[in-house]
Parts: sequence; C-alpha cells; structure tokens
Amino acid sequence: MKYTIKDVAKIANVSISTVSRVLNRNKGVSSKTRKRVLDVIEELGYSPSASARSLKTRLSKTIGIAVPDTFGDFYGEVINGVELTAAENGYNLIVSLNHHIIKEELAAVNFFKAKRVDGAILVTTLGDDDYIRSLIESGFDIVLLDRDPHGLRVDTVKTDNFRGGYMATEYLLKLGHSAILFIQGLSYLDSSRERFNGYKKALKDKGIEREEIFILEGDFTPESGYSATKGYLEKHGLNFTAIFAANDQMAIGAIKALNDKGISVPEDVSVIGFDDSYMAPYVIPSLTTIKQRREEMGRVATELLLSRITSRGKREKTPRQVIIPVDLVERESAIPIPSKRKEVNSQNIKNSQKIKGLKIP
Repeated sequence: MKYTIKDVAKIANVSISTVSRVLNRNKGVSSKTRKRVLDVIEELGYSPSASARSLKTRLSKTIGIAVPDTFGDFYGEVINGVELTAAENGYNLIVSLNHHIIKEELAAVNFFKAKRVDGAILVTTLGDDDYIRSLIESGFDIVLLDRDPHGLRVDTVKTDNFRGGYMATEYLLKLGHSAILFIQGLSYLDSSRERFNGYKKALKDKGIEREEIFILEGDFTPESGYSATKGYLEKHGLNFTAIFAANDQMAIGAIKALNDKGISVPEDVSVIGFDDSYMAPYVIPSLTTIKQRREEMGRVATELLLSRITSRGKREKTPRQVIIPVDLVERESAIPIPSKRKEVNSQNIKNSQKIKGLKIP
C-alpha cells in the first residue's frame, strides 16, 4: 500500500503542514512532535514525491555551488557550510568544479539550469561578468562568493581581504620588520589584489617605500611559494627579514625553500600566511596567519540565496554585500627581528628615505 502525506498526518495526529515542515527540516516544530512524525514516517515507509512537491511549490529544493577546485581546505570548508545550512532548510546541494576555466564556469551554470536548481552560489574566477549579468536579468537567483559585485546588482559574500593583508603586514612591522617580501596569489582574483592592497597600505602608513623586487608571483599553491622564494634567494640573496604569503599553502612552500637554503624560520626570517588552514598549527614552526571564517562564508552565502528564493515575486531587494571579518592567529613562525638581522631592515628604511628625499640620520 502506498501511503500519502495525509495518512502520515492523520496517524501522527498533526496537520499536513506540520508533516511538510518536518520533511523539509524547517523550524517551528517541537522536538517531541518532530519525533512522532518521523516515527510514523518510518513505520509506514512513507517517501515523499520530490516531483509532486516541485509541481506544487515550483521549487526543486535543490541549490548548486560552483567552485574552482577542492584542493587545500578553503573551498571544502565553504562547501561544508553551504551543505549544512542547505540541509537545515530542507535543500539538497549539487557541487560543480570549474578549474579556473571560463568554459567550465558556463558549463556549471548550464548544468544547474538543466537540473532545475532553485539558485546557485558561484565562485567566478576570470572576470567575465557578461554571463553573470544575463543570469541576473533572466531571474536566476545567484550569490557570488569571494569577490566584489563590480557594479552588478547581485548579493556577494567575501572575506575582508584588504583588512587581512593590512593586519598581517602591520603585525610584522610591529615586530620590527620592514624588509618584507610579499608572495601574491593569482593576480586576477579580487581576494589576491585586496590582500596586496592591504600590504601596500600598511607599508605606506608606516612611511616605508614599497620595493618592487619584494613582490613575488604565486598561484596559491605550495609549489609557487617554494619556487618564488627559491628564485628570489638565488637572484637577490637574503636581503629581507620577513615574508607575507597571500595564503598558507604558499607560506608553507616558502618555509621549505628557506629551510633548503639553510635559513632558519623564524630566527632568520619570519613568515606569516593567510587562511588558518588545517595544516597551519602542524607545520614546523607552527604558522602565524590570518584566519578566514570559511564555513561562515558558506553559511551566509546560503542564507542570502535561500532568502532570494523564498521571496520571489515580492518587491526586489537591494543587493547585499556581506564582508566576513578576519582574525590574526599568532603562532611560532613570526618573531621580533633578531639583532643579527637588524642591519637589513636599517638599510631598507634608509633606501626608502632616500627615495622620499628625507634626511638620513
């Protein structure tokens, strides 16, 4: 015998709407009532028809998220925050990877549409906003993650990357460092540019001229942090006292490059990262870093998306831009500049003063 939601409601002695709230994991149902309904569902072997619910509500109760990759733990933790929040609200989640390729970004969106998802969280990487604009104009609900809106009328969620870049550099400056290498990530990403801008602003506020040779190219991988640091040492030698890498993976790569050259961290060079990845406390020395709240980013992005989905047909809401704050996590990889290395910083400051035309004491 095939049971219906009416049968469940009758046997559990609740309304059909209460059964529906339990099935969709919505709030507003006491734990006692929820248990009674779930017991009846299990006893009857009742399984709601997803297609029938979709026809009635015109919602698939499914959302999508498209991210570049799942290397490291950044996007993994973001996805975890999305999945947990979606499940709490009775939604399923489809994940798609775009590998930093625009064609795959487009393919992910088309895939979501084919699956009739109710909306999607998108991490766009290559700055092509034409298809984002077309999605918005077509009424497809989206939230952009880890980037600025760039004039688009769309909800966005990102980390306070500028503040994090400033905090990391300011921390090193307070420890007495001024000759600070910066390893940036992919330059076309908002997050990478904003961390770099924070680095520049902290130096400027301290009156220290930024050295162009101190800006190294990376791509957020450990290999790029390693090769950038190794290449710099081979070309310029040890004319710096600290490194700020735009993520933890590059910072860890930089530490290995220093170690391979017999340079001790933090006794010779202090290193600070960005992310507070799961590896940060376990490398040697443990990594001082800027903490991103990755699960919170996923949760907030999902809440924004679901609020869009459930308010369709109502007055258009003003686009919302949420910036998640960051924290400095102090560990062992950054210390006050040792006396034996102060001459490097002194020379760096004198060079800055010459450039600015100041009197050198």
